[in-house]
Order: sequence, then structure tokens, then C-alpha cells
Amino acid sequence: MGWDVVEIGLRHNLPVHDPFATAQEVAKRMNRNVRLVYRNEYEYDNTKNVVREAEGYELIELGKYEVNSSKDYLQMIASDYQARQILESVGEEKLRQVTFASAADSILEDIEDSFELYEIEDRNDNTYIRIFKENVNLDVCVIERWTTWEYAFHSSGKWREWLRDYRMRIYQQAKMFGCKEVIICSDQGPTIEIFDKMNYLADDLKEYARSFQYLNDDTTWVEKWEKEEWRKNAKHVMFSSYFQNQLNLSNEDFVEVIYDDFSDIDNL
Repeated sequence: MGWDVVEIGLRHNLPVHDPFATAQEVAKRMNRNVRLVYRNEYEYDNTKNVVREAEGYELIELGKYEVNSSKDYLQMIASDYQARQILESVGEEKLRQVTFASAADSILEDIEDSFELYEIEDRNDNTYIRIFKENVNLDVCVIERWTTWEYAFHSSGKWREWLRDYRMRIYQQAKMFGCKEVIICSDQGPTIEIFDKMNYLADDLKEYARSFQYLNDDTTWVEKWEKEEWRKNAKHVMFSSYFQNQLNLSNEDFVEVIYDDFSDIDNL
């Protein structure tokens, strides 16, 4: 499996507590029609106080938000909508006393330990964006993948414009969601630990990355005895430092995490 480039926008300003307001805002900002849905995952029997898995796989439409005359719609899934609706109708105390059939006990995880709040997708153009409480899994596809992306930071010439083009695309999408900063890393290797923690609050995720805690948590990619050596050469860089000729990498160094606050772009 190839290593992909992941862009995490920090501190979005979407009204995520309200799925309907969020869908309306996403439609406006992305200038795309949006169909808001939820997964029909559970069935609740009030008389027996039993929660069971729903049969089959069905998406229930909650509403459509149209900003143009196109017949195409982004699909936006409200991930924990049904679980929260059941919680509201049953009450937390009674829900904790229910009998669960098969794997339906995951409803409690949906409520207490939800991951993404919304998934936005369009299979026609491969759009896939995840929205969390404070962060957004952006969708700027670097088709050349991580190896080429990392190589570009050691290079100049055409690679400078190549990186600048991708940076501007990331900037535009981050700003669209109100994100003032991004973390860029790979979805494989030790930084898969950062990728898997996008549901953290923005400051906590940034500290998790900056402190190299992800490397301590890694149990797959780097042997324990190699981690100190890895950390010496794994570089965290500001994106702007590359364009300001402030980035000095040795032959042993490799770029592992990139931060960008877009301050040099905003001040132009």
C-alpha cells in the first residue's frame, strides 16, 4: 500500500452541533448541492427496552440543500445522528439499562466516543472529507503520494512550483472550512498515529504531533531501539520555511510532519 499525503485542518468554524446548519453551511461554502443523510444502523424496541442492529444497509435522507441547478449532490452522512436520536427519546439512564442484541452495543460508542461527526463524499469525483469536532480531514489529493512529496522538500526548480501549487490548494480548502492552520503528514508509517487521532481537539492534536508522542505510540513501523535515531532525522518543518530558503536538510534528514499557518500568504 502506498503512503498518502494527509492534510488536517485545525479549528474549523462549522456549526457541527447542528447537522442541518452544518449541511447548509457546507453547501454554501463548497458551492455544491448537499444531501444530508444518516445510516439506519439500529432498531429500538421501547416495550422490551432492546436495541438491535437494523437489517441491511440503508441511508435515510434528512434533507437537501441546493445552491445551484445541478442534479449532482454531495452526500453528507451525519455519523452519530441515529444514536443521538435514540438517546434523546430513551434517556441516558434507560439506555444504559437496555439489552443489546448482536453488535448493537456499539451505539454507546457512537455516543460517548464518536470519531468523525460527518463524512462528505461524492464517488463521481472521489471527494471524501471528514469533519470532526474541531478539525477537518481535507481532501487535496497528492496523486504522486508521500515519497515524491517528501523528496520535493530536498529539491528546487520545478519542485518549488509543484509544492507551491499544492500548498495553495490546501490553503484554499482549509480557508473554506475556516481552518487557520494545517498539519500535513502521511497516513502510513509512525504518523499514522496522528492520522488516527484527528478527533482530538486541535491544540491537543498539535501537541501530540510536536512532542513526537506518535513515535512513542508507534508499535508497527519503527523498532523500539531505533526510535531515538529515527527522531534525530525525522524533521518537523513549517511549510513557509521551504519557500523562504530557511530549510536546511542533510542527506540523512527526512521531512515527517509539515505545519502551515499560512501567515506569509495572508500577509501578501
